[in-house]
Amino acid sequence: MRHEESKLQQQCVAWFRAQYPQYAMLLTHVPNEGNGNRVSGAIHKAEGTVAGVPDLLLFLPSYYPAKGKDDETAWSIVHGLGIEMKTEKGRQGQSQKDFQKMFQAAGYQYEVVRTFEEFENLIKSYIAFTFHAHTYEIGMAYKTIKEAAEQRELEHFKKVVGKR
Repeated sequence: MRHEESKLQQQCVAWFRAQYPQYAMLLTHVPNEGNGNRVSGAIHKAEGTVAGVPDLLLFLPSYYPAKGKDDETAWSIVHGLGIEMKTEKGRQGQSQKDFQKMFQAAGYQYEVVRTFEEFENLIKSYIAFTFHAHTYEIGMAYKTIKEAAEQRELEHFKKVVGKR
């Protein structure tokens, strides 16, 4: 990923985690760029790396406007969201276009984002139509995980302080 795209992605992820902490674990980056090393590239490919995977994946189902439909009220249920970060002049490569086609055929939404504002608007509209049942279950899981992490931190603090 180019440095400019990386900066944009970092800004978007930081905003997302601050706005939606309960969904923070569900937004992830798949490090698919490679490091130019042929051996590690071969290992990654054997482990399942696929060319064209979007920069960010949001594992959260939602209703989303169906693209390419004549009916403006057509909505689709999507299993999650893939986001490809591009600069203003950046274009998708063929492997990205191919992945997008397969991803959408499998019931996922895929968007190319070029600015922070586009990302912010996309996420707000996407999350506005998530399923209530999922948001409740995710909220409960987040609460449990957060409480357990706080308890582990407290236990660690007690051990450190107790050693003094």
